[in-house]
Amino acid sequence: LDWVPKKMQRVGCVELLNTVQRRVQPRLHVFGHIHEGYGVMADGTTTYVNASVCTVNYQPVNPPIVIDLPTPRNS
Repeated sequence: LDWVPKKMQRVGCVELLNTVQRRVQPRLHVFGHIHEGYGVMADGTTTYVNASVCTVNYQPVNPPIVIDLPTPRNS
């Protein structure tokens, strides 16, 4: 979700990716800076959400991404 076709490269932070995948391993990791990478993907442990509002042309037209989270039984 950090691929920039115009540059033909990934532009995300390698250190952050390594921390998320190897140390933290959250169920959900949400971000939104890379406009070209809008969308959702999963690796079996973590669901990654690039919820950028704007397109690569800075048009605020990407639809919201809704994620339903379970609520604790005692709430």
